[in-house]
Amino acid sequence: MTSQPDWRSGTPHPTGGYDKVIVARGDTLYFTAARLHRLDGPAVEAEDGSVQYWVFGKQMTEQEYRDRSTGQQT
Repeated sequence: MTSQPDWRSGTPHPTGGYDKVIVARGDTLYFTAARLHRLDGPAVEAEDGSVQYWVFGKQMTEQEYRDRSTGQQT
């Protein structure tokens, strides 16, 4: 039997520390602290291919997200 890594012990979490939820219709949502949040991509990936960017529960446009990632200010 193999033991599962304890993500609180410093071992990287497989989803980057996010809670990943796939809802019945096929959408994928990423949360942290019960808020939509993802720093390495869209926090909402809809089954129809559309995406939404959220950081700490605040929705952003793709451009705002990219500017935030590169440190630019609009």
